[in-house]
Amino acid sequence: MQPPTAIRRRLNELGLRSRLRAHPRTQGRVLAPAGLLRRLPSVPGLYFPFYHDVPPEYAADLRHHLRTLRRLGPMVSWDEALAVLAGHRPLTGPAFCLSFDDGHPSWRDVVVPVLLDEQVTATFFLTTGLVGRPGNLTWADCRRIRDAGFAFGSHTVTHTRLADQDDTGARREIADSKREIEDELGVEVRDFAAPYGQPAVDFTERDVRAAKEAGYRSFATTLRPAMHTGDSPMWICRQGLHPAWPIMAVRSRVHD
Repeated sequence: MQPPTAIRRRLNELGLRSRLRAHPRTQGRVLAPAGLLRRLPSVPGLYFPFYHDVPPEYAADLRHHLRTLRRLGPMVSWDEALAVLAGHRPLTGPAFCLSFDDGHPSWRDVVVPVLLDEQVTATFFLTTGLVGRPGNLTWADCRRIRDAGFAFGSHTVTHTRLADQDDTGARREIADSKREIEDELGVEVRDFAAPYGQPAVDFTERDVRAAKEAGYRSFATTLRPAMHTGDSPMWICRQGLHPAWPIMAVRSRVHD
């Protein structure tokens, strides 16, 4: 468990990130200098870059990110990534497993057309309580994304910080979202991404256990290191990106 000072520091960082997130070009410029000390992946490693919404003005930037990563190594599905971790698929260089969080209409309008055009697969982690609300996807939209060949995972019901919930509330967030997606889309949901995603601050080991008990095979955090064969699928490390960032800023998150 992190000490209180570390938790306060983390929450302050989250506040700063929230302010910068409203200005992603500026955020990218702030992060870019850290990329000077890093290089994009060149040795074997499994990376899980993820995004949230992609407004139309950033569609070309998303393409640039995807093409840059694909020049380094293959873009694999979540199933294929878990096969790498289990040792059933070789990892001979960098590989990338793409996902998106929450439930933004830009998934329908921007992301899916770009992914189909670029022939890149992805998993969409859905916050079920947002579906149908103004400014979010509908279940009909989600079915169209499913029919286009993309996978769905759970991102809780209300996008709450699981660590703030009691045992019953946390289990409900984890299990009810799974059931609702399965009922609405008619697909098995086996993968879970924790909102915010930092251990001890945003979720605890209790929540990882609850996800396993609910029938999930993977649990995604926002820790950033590359993964390798033998690493646990119940502790996926993902690298949060925004398409507005320059590649130098991407290097601060996705690197050897």
